[in-house]
Amino acid sequence: MSDVSPRAQSVVGLVRWAILVAVTALASVALYRAWGPLPDRAAPAAARARYFCPMHPQITADAPGQCPICHMALERVDDRHGDHAHAPSAPAPDAAVTGVVPVMLTLDRQQLGGVASEPVRREGTRDPLRVPAVIEAREGGRAEVRVRAPGFVERLAVRETGVAVAQGQVLAWVYSPQVYQGQRELLTARGWGTQPELVAAARQSLDLLGMDPRDIDAMLAAGVALRAVPLRATAGGHVVRTAAVLGQYATPEAALYELADLSRVWAVASVWERDLPRVRVGATVGFVSHGGVERAARVALVETSVSAETRAARVRLELANPGLALRPGMYGEATFPALGGAAALTVPRDAVIDTGSARYVFVHRDAQSFEPRTIHTGALLGERWEVLDGLSEGERVVSRGAFLVDSESRLRAALAGGGAR
Repeated sequence: MSDVSPRAQSVVGLVRWAILVAVTALASVALYRAWGPLPDRAAPAAARARYFCPMHPQITADAPGQCPICHMALERVDDRHGDHAHAPSAPAPDAAVTGVVPVMLTLDRQQLGGVASEPVRREGTRDPLRVPAVIEAREGGRAEVRVRAPGFVERLAVRETGVAVAQGQVLAWVYSPQVYQGQRELLTARGWGTQPELVAAARQSLDLLGMDPRDIDAMLAAGVALRAVPLRATAGGHVVRTAAVLGQYATPEAALYELADLSRVWAVASVWERDLPRVRVGATVGFVSHGGVERAARVALVETSVSAETRAARVRLELANPGLALRPGMYGEATFPALGGAAALTVPRDAVIDTGSARYVFVHRDAQSFEPRTIHTGALLGERWEVLDGLSEGERVVSRGAFLVDSESRLRAALAGGGAR
């Protein structure tokens, strides 16, 4: 190779540097055009996010435009509602209520959806408890009429149900060979007249076979055994069931009549399990039938089980029934007196959302933002829930339209990857 002069080498070096500077300048211009100026990191992100999507609050922008998800026009954030409104927060991974997140609704959307709120109030728990009740015959007032010795029904005095009978009244006449033989033995023993103990034993035998003492005396007075012995009512009441048929063969296993004493009846009330602490055995309660007449009743028994289907327990109320005004099967309303106690925090019944595993409300933080919060409830006091934990007096909760706010919250959580698990 030929030797290069020092001057030529200097020229080549200057050309190389010029080319490097030109390439760097061109690259800088291209980057500027593609990405624009670097953002001012000192300015808070909330100050740049001036617009957001009402359906997807996580989509924000500093200029008007459309939501890339639903293509709705972005709405401007109202500065009057605080800095937190500039950029709606993303769902917190450790939110208090699983599957729901804080949500923002514009005033227009709240008006269209009928969303309203009211403050948490402290109220007394002295409202009475009113529950439905149905009239039933008392178990202790029921009686059955049976024969003690097999026989044939030869005559009927009472044939229909619903008939009122007195204790000892004749219901039917029954021919029983065993009872007929016992009568003849008693008459024979009395005819001997020398052994009184035989007469007493024969009379007791007839008594054990079910023959009434007055019928035994009538038979002894007549001196002739009765073919058909009277079958008498074992208690007073109304005939609620009859199985006696003329000519049938009656046995001790089958009841011919079933009687119920309706002078006192039960009103069986259905009380929710959450309200059972308000029921006291022996307490006096009011009962109003559909006729509008109010009667005093006494709590006789709270049954030990709760229905798996209705989650209610049966409470037996005992009350007098003059003139048979209350009949089994009639409905009415029982009113339990309120229990004394301190005032409690309460919220409207419609404000509480119950998922089965948790109950929560939406707290109205300001004009446009709502926050879900888990609460623990006590008794249902009319149309308001007693709140044991989770809220403070004066906080505002969504009282109308809570399910609309809940659906918006769940939709936002699902789209942001924080849906219910």
